[in-house]
Amino acid sequence: GASHASHSLLTDPENFVQVESGLTFVGMVGMIDPPRPEAKEAITACRNAGINVIMITGDSKATAEAIGRKLGILASGENLKRKSFTGKEFDDLPDAEKSKVLEGIMAERDVEGAVFSRTEPKHKQAIVRCLKSLGEIVAMTGDGVNDAPALKQADIGIAMGIAGTEVAKQASDMVLADDNFASIAAAVEEGRSIYNNMK
Repeated sequence: GASHASHSLLTDPENFVQVESGLTFVGMVGMIDPPRPEAKEAITACRNAGINVIMITGDSKATAEAIGRKLGILASGENLKRKSFTGKEFDDLPDAEKSKVLEGIMAERDVEGAVFSRTEPKHKQAIVRCLKSLGEIVAMTGDGVNDAPALKQADIGIAMGIAGTEVAKQASDMVLADDNFASIAAAVEEGRSIYNNMK
């Protein structure tokens, strides 16, 4: 605050060169928001049930790919040209090529999913629209205002109940009370069991 002895020195932009000279680099701090431990197992359960998990995130491509491999969404780093796109890379493809890319991803649903990084709301909508045009039943999860259009467009929009905004919750068909992907896998398993018992 203003009472600090160096306040006037630090608030005048003309002093920045003087203040930022002669410094010693002491270290760097990194932070990670790690996936929940049960998420990898839930993704494997989805794959075994014929459900393809595609991660759509605003994170950088390198971060998204690393998380995708850690969770088992991506099996390896070998297929990244066919399984990892930024929103802009996907958006720049002609419509026929977008469909071809997603067809390829869905054809290998028993092996691995895909990752879309640095996405904007329009990219999420384009991915959902394209998957639906291929005859896929699309469930979309999200928590922010920017997710609402894609949540609304998906066959099943799933909002986060704890971290989710009211806009995302209103746009969704279902609200996940515990914000846990594993709950979705468990719900699918339970739903299929009920359906099979009713046959």
